[in-house]
Amino acid sequence: MRPGELIAGSHGARPGTTADLDLAWRVLGAVMDPEVPVVSVVDLGIVRDLDWQQGHLHVVVTPTYSGCPATEVIEQDIQ
Repeated sequence: MRPGELIAGSHGARPGTTADLDLAWRVLGAVMDPEVPVVSVVDLGIVRDLDWQQGHLHVVVTPTYSGCPATEVIEQDIQ
């Protein structure tokens, strides 16, 4: 895993579908920024990409600036 990326999966590896990616984007749209809780991480543009890798959802996240104190909280909320 490269910096700024996380792989989340609680049900084991499985093939992903387009419907799964659509659902993932909708779920991420409900993850609010901890510092401005009326804006989602998707609205902020910090979720850069989603895809399936080795049966798990791969989420690419780029903080709004390096050293952002909310980065760990955002990663936990996404997971």
